[in-house]
Parts: sequence; structure tokens; C-alpha cells
Amino acid sequence: MKRIGLTGGIGSGKSTLAAMLANLGVPVLDLDALGRELHKDADCRAALVAAFGNGILDSSGAVDRSALGRLCFADAEKMAVLNNIMHPRIWQMEEKWLAAQQAPYVLIEASVLIESAGAARMDAVVVVLADIATRRNRVLRQRNMHAEQFDAILARQCDDSARRKIADFIVENDADLHALQQSAAKLHQQLLALSTQ
Repeated sequence: MKRIGLTGGIGSGKSTLAAMLANLGVPVLDLDALGRELHKDADCRAALVAAFGNGILDSSGAVDRSALGRLCFADAEKMAVLNNIMHPRIWQMEEKWLAAQQAPYVLIEASVLIESAGAARMDAVVVVLADIATRRNRVLRQRNMHAEQFDAILARQCDDSARRKIADFIVENDADLHALQQSAAKLHQQLLALSTQ
């Protein structure tokens, strides 16, 4: 079973592509969603509080992802501490999920697949690309986000030249959903062929 990484910058459409492949029967694991779930885990929450203090908790005692982000994203050392807490736990959950799958290939979606050195765990990497203006328009139109927030996230992610270097497959997503659907169908056939090699 091939392990296919899927990544792309904010607003590129990687989650939309992942959903299209899921509709074709491909098992999809969203590592970003796993990270959000882990924040609710008592052991993970305790490790985060030990590292960053009670200021990362909201009034109910849950991890406040916005507060944690503000604390870590602008500080490389704190970001490294956060990654050291989160990544091993995410990878453990990924391995458990993989053991339960039966398919020619699985898709593992992650916004920071390259930045976290996760690409090395994959048999191939799919990168979704779109120009920054298109991505910004999508995000500001479809999500509850300000331009400043978009720019801050964009600055934390690697650029498209780094993504191109590591990509085994590139999906250009500057057009409409119909075009992306066609790209998804083509990619699915390519990945099925890869899974027989």
C-alpha cells in the first residue's frame, strides 16, 4: 500500500482535492485535523501546558489554538518545542490509522508536510499549486479570516518553489472546481498505476 503525501499552501485547494479523491474511494488522513484532536487529549494538553504555561488555555481549560499559535508561530524556538510535542504523537496516530487501511494507496494530507520533514515518510508527494492572489481571494471569501492572518500563515509556510522541488505530482488549481475534478480523476489513475509498481 503506497503512502501518498498531499500538501499545498493555504488556499491552494488541497483539502478540496483530498475530498474529491475520498469520493473515489481513497482513504484520506488529515494530519492537521489529527493535531486539533490531539489538543483535546489529556496527556498532550498537559505537555503543552508544561511547555507554554496556562496562558494557552481558554476559560474552560481547553487548549486555545489561537493563543498557542500567537505564542509559537513568530518564535522559531517555541515552534520547535511545539513540533517536538505534537509531531511524534501525530505520527503514532498516523501509523495506527495506516495499519487499519486496505487500499492500493492512501492519502495523507498535511499543510506543513515539507516543513515538518514528513515528505520523507511518503512513497510520493502530491503538491497543489495556485497563484497567491487566487489563494488569498479564496481564503478571504470562504473563511472567517482577515488579510493579515492570511499573510501571517503564508509567511510560516514554505514557498511554491520548495514545493515544486519535492513534488512527484503537481496539480495546478487556478481554475474552477470542474477543472480540479478532472485533475483529481487523472491523478487517481496515476496513483493507482504507481501503486502497482
